[in-house]
Amino acid sequence: MGEAVILSGDAGGTNVRFALAHVGRHSVELSDVWKRAGADYPTFNDALRAYLAEVKPKLAGASFGLAGQNEDGRVELLNRGWTVDIASVTSLLGLESVLVTNDFWAMARAAPELSGDDLHLISEGESDPEGSLAIGGPGTGFGVAVMRRYSGNRAKGWVVIGGEGGHQGYAPQTKIEWALAEALRAKLGYVSNEIVAAGVGFEDTLEALFHVMGMPPRKLSQAEVIEAAKAGDPLASEFCRIRAAAVMAAMGNLALVCNATGGVFIAGGVSQRLEPWLKEEPAVARFRERGLRTGLMAPIPIRLITSESAPLIGSAKLWLDEQERGWL
Repeated sequence: MGEAVILSGDAGGTNVRFALAHVGRHSVELSDVWKRAGADYPTFNDALRAYLAEVKPKLAGASFGLAGQNEDGRVELLNRGWTVDIASVTSLLGLESVLVTNDFWAMARAAPELSGDDLHLISEGESDPEGSLAIGGPGTGFGVAVMRRYSGNRAKGWVVIGGEGGHQGYAPQTKIEWALAEALRAKLGYVSNEIVAAGVGFEDTLEALFHVMGMPPRKLSQAEVIEAAKAGDPLASEFCRIRAAAVMAAMGNLALVCNATGGVFIAGGVSQRLEPWLKEEPAVARFRERGLRTGLMAPIPIRLITSESAPLIGSAKLWLDEQERGWL
């Protein structure tokens, strides 16, 4: 296929992004990238209209990664309060159809396309070029996906397998983590990795940690906790280490599930802020130390996705995948 221009979009619990994706058979280039706080718009369509008021493209298609599941042509973004009607979006754009996937599908699909400054090394390893990839991490929620190689009669590439792995049960290891889990369980009933590591559980987890450490609670933002931890504050430092350990343990579990010999990619805004603690030896050990299967985990490289454009690139690549082989 020749070059086409499509609208690529990404909407999660915090931000909404749009861009024009110039797609060729093997390439994606972005222009007119637009990022806004989702809270600034009553609906997804309002945000889309605001973008289209600034950019008036002639589109060959559109592809959106949305933080929810497509059920009967509607996607409910639980952490944003939006319900996206796909037929309405298609009509607004004047297209016959649009591609809508989960936002973490788009993030996952971008992973093998990234290089250079878009990735930071968390722990070294040797990836198998034909191996599966595991992608996951916390932002507002905790996204998880797997990438597997595909080779057919007419096409080859990647297949994304999504899921709700962020809601898997939290697995404490240290004395303070067990106490934290018990305090959260007393309040919430079920404690997931998302509660401990992601934005949706920030206030509950911070409050529980104050209780566990015998300190009077304080109102702190996520940014304030990070800055306090960097300055050596004991509670903030413990909070960041607990979160980092939860992320690395969850990603190790995912790597075992899919035998991710191609590599592990940690994603999400919270993950980026936790980078110094993700690299610490105890956090890396949560990923690698797996009893009889520690040897299997040892070669797997772990990288952090730092590119804000990653889900837009991934969404455009998913559109290309569907065009080339007719399915995702």
